[in-house]
Order: sequence, then C-alpha cells, then structure tokens
Amino acid sequence: MRKFSLRIQLFSLMAILTTFLSHSVSAADFTELPEPRWTITVPDHTSTNILDRNYYFLGKKYFPIISEHNGSRTGYMFQYYSPGGKSKSTYRMMAFDDTTGKQKWIRNSPHVYNAFDIDRNGNLYYVEQVKIEKKNVRKLVALDSNNKQRWSKTLAYSFNWYVLDDGRIATIDTIQNKSHLVLYSTEGKQLLDREYDGVIRHIQGNYVGSVNYVGAATILDIYSISANKKITTAKYPQDYFSYIHADFDVLSGGTILVPALDAKTGIETLYGYSPDGTKKWSRIMPTPEPDRKDRLFMSTGNYYLVQDKNTLTVFDTNNKLVATRTFDDLPDQYTLQLLGNQSIAFGGVESKGSWFDFEKPSKAAFYVLDSRTLKTQTSLILEQARFAERNIRFLNATTFYLDMGTSLAKYELK
Repeated sequence: MRKFSLRIQLFSLMAILTTFLSHSVSAADFTELPEPRWTITVPDHTSTNILDRNYYFLGKKYFPIISEHNGSRTGYMFQYYSPGGKSKSTYRMMAFDDTTGKQKWIRNSPHVYNAFDIDRNGNLYYVEQVKIEKKNVRKLVALDSNNKQRWSKTLAYSFNWYVLDDGRIATIDTIQNKSHLVLYSTEGKQLLDREYDGVIRHIQGNYVGSVNYVGAATILDIYSISANKKITTAKYPQDYFSYIHADFDVLSGGTILVPALDAKTGIETLYGYSPDGTKKWSRIMPTPEPDRKDRLFMSTGNYYLVQDKNTLTVFDTNNKLVATRTFDDLPDQYTLQLLGNQSIAFGGVESKGSWFDFEKPSKAAFYVLDSRTLKTQTSLILEQARFAERNIRFLNATTFYLDMGTSLAKYELK
C-alpha cells in the first residue's frame, strides 16, 4: 500500500492581482541569519530524519514538531541510529526542551524499522511487540511529552496504523481486496469498526478513499464515514499514484476536492463536491512539463491553494479567485510548508547539485505568507546560505529550525 503527499499547480488568467499583491520591503524582511538561540548535537552514530514514516499518507509533516502540553514546550526529533559492527540500525525519537534546547529523553524503537508516529499536538505513538498467552502480538502505545504512557491497545490486525492530521488513529488490515478499518480517538476510544472494498489510501475528516484496479484503470471510491455510503468516484490511468498531492482533500466548510486524470491526454481536472456528493464545479489544471506528472493542490481552511512552479493561487470554496502571486527570486521551483494559524512558508535554495552539499553557499529565498491573501508576514533572503532547502523548517513567521543531519539549531527573527 502506498501513501501520498502534496504538490501544487495552477491556472494563470489571474495576473490582474499580481501587482496588487506584489511584495514591498518592510520591517519583516531579513537578509542574514541571527545567532541561533540554541544548537543541539545528536548522539554519536545518529543522524536526524526530518520526515516521518507516513510522509505520503498524511501530507508533508516536518520535524521538529513542537508540543505545548504539560505546561512546557517540547520538541521532537526523529533520528536514525546506526552503531555499526554487528549491531542493527534502528530508529529513535528524541524529545527536547524547546526553550533551552536541552535533551529531555530518547526512546528507542523496539523494531529495526520506524515504529513511531506523532500527531501535530505532540502526542507520540509507537508499536511494541509483547507476548500474550505465549503468542507474539503488537501493542499500540500512546505517550505524552514526558514519555509517560497515556494508553495502549492490542492490535487485532496488521501493522498498518496511521496517525491522521486531526489526531485520530487508524489501523487498517487489507486482505483479498477488502480493507478493515478501525478508528480510535486521541484518548484511545474506539470510534469506528468498518470494512471497505479495495485498498484504503486516504482518510480525511469524514471521508475514506479506497482504490480498486479495474482493467486498465485505477478507480478511487470516496465514502462518507458518518453516512456509511459511497458519495463519488474518480478514475485514473492504470496503477496511477500521486506522490505529490492527496487522492482528495477536504475544505473546512465541507467541500471535497477530487482530482481526476485523463489517461489519453494527461490532463488533470480538479472537481469540487458538496458533502452529499453533488458536483459543484470543476477546474482544469495546467498541462505539466514532460518530466512532471503531478500538480499540487491543497486545502487551507475553507480555501484551496494551487502551485504552478513559483506561482501560488488561492480559490474559495466556490472556485472563485481570491489571490495570486509569483515569486521570482530563484529560477528553481519552491516548496511549500503548511504552518497552521492560516500561514504557509514558501521558498527554496538554489540547487547545489546534491541536497546534502551544505558547504557550497547559494542564494536562498523563503517567505511566510497569509494562506488566504498571500501577503508576506516575514521574508528571509540570503545570498550565502549554507544549507539545503530540505534542511529548513518554519514554525511560524519568526521562528525556524535548521536540521543539518547531526545537529538542530533554533533561530528567531526579531
């Protein structure tokens, strides 16, 4: 089973708003890095990993993730531990005090693969193997930011479990083209036990999407969880899977965004549906470059955002244009981070050839924007950036982290 993530594209008749939204210099513009507030060096034989195991299933979730539970700000770093010799490599989750940068604790994975996941509120989950009546079973364990167990569940089915964006936990077992789904709340209460035809690839809000392969087509069926019925279907070329955007997305007002790709023309159309499955509107996405097969769209509250290289465009729930803006600091395509609080970070670093080439200085341009108006909240423009695009993670308009593999530094723009 594969999971998915996001990327964005767009239409261009909206140039009329580009001048209105053009960026002007303000006190929120920064052209050099301040001294870091703190720097953490990871233990020996350890490197950081900025992405969690469910990168494609959940969308782009960037570490470090910061929690404000238990009266303190706790950060989490996902790490890969490779001691060498005959010892097996494994994964770790390290917690630190976000105010001081001091390590709080490290929990090792009980398996050689990554057994951890985390929700956006800083609740940590992992799976351990235990013996019950001489039988090996797996237990899903929920922890708080102090490494204390909140609850645990014995998994009756396979190891396919996921923490959804809204904090619910999904366990999925797929046998003979049937998917058995169990949903739990953040507190461990069972919410749902249901079976669906096909392979479940996406769960968001009140909707489940499962895939069946029929002839030369990939068929996505989207079900309403509450109504327990299919509300719409999308068709794709055989074995189609998008590594860039989700199979569908849901706006806060209930509109469902569903892409469909024509196998002959390669043109993708984005459809907007009401919660009952009634089609509201459609928008043809731009034809991609030959080497780019996916287009990025995603929800930002009750609006949706489309990215076409370095151009962003925002539409409302009725498919009406709200704002558009093009960024021309760099020739390369920027990447997007969804920050919450109706903010996004958009930017990049000039190609160094290899993403891990940190020492070669290159120009970097990053903007923190209002996700509806695309107006700048903060910009960071560096002529001599000694990091790659994937190394920077914004928390908000004034705070970001640089993850350099063996260290993590916190920066505050003032």
